[in-house]
Amino acid sequence: MMEKIENSAKERLVRQIISEEYRMFSNVQNIGGRASCQDDFDTFYIMRSAQHSIFGMGTLESYLNDIREAQMGGRNLIAEKYSWMMEETDSAWFAEKLKPYLPKASERKILLAERMTRVFMDCYEGVKEKYPNMLAFGRSPYDNQDGASIQLYFSSELKTWSEATLLLACQDIISHLEERRNPVCMIYEKIMDLYSHMALETVKER
Repeated sequence: MMEKIENSAKERLVRQIISEEYRMFSNVQNIGGRASCQDDFDTFYIMRSAQHSIFGMGTLESYLNDIREAQMGGRNLIAEKYSWMMEETDSAWFAEKLKPYLPKASERKILLAERMTRVFMDCYEGVKEKYPNMLAFGRSPYDNQDGASIQLYFSSELKTWSEATLLLACQDIISHLEERRNPVCMIYEKIMDLYSHMALETVKER
């Protein structure tokens, strides 16, 4: 369904990335068994497409290369993201069971991820101030008590990217801010746009 509304070179690249991401996401092994969200491609597509939309072609191509290198090494970047999340939610389990199997993250990489996360969350606060009702019922921005927060999801994903991809992504974010564009607002606007298109396509198919 979503393929009908994505046609540009960048959007084709995003589709390619999401195809590989969904394959990794579908293969994540959960302690409690397969989650229902692992079979919901449309929602996965919308959320990932919206996030990727704020990055330029260079960043996306670098990220796709990260995915391919990981696959060649038998690694699953989505599973690694969830592992990094455990560093915050269950540090003892992470240190004993997960960290030894994760690629070592350099100090520079951690610093880049932390700084980019800080800027991202500052932008989130700007969206929350402007559109409080839109974010009222979503995932908690900081609290991990009832599930991973937006901040934790984002920072953990960045730790799975290469330094090259992180540097390019930082440049994209800086460019948005210099042009007085809020990248988090851009993500939410893309989500709403994609949901509107999906609803329209559903009506047409009936």
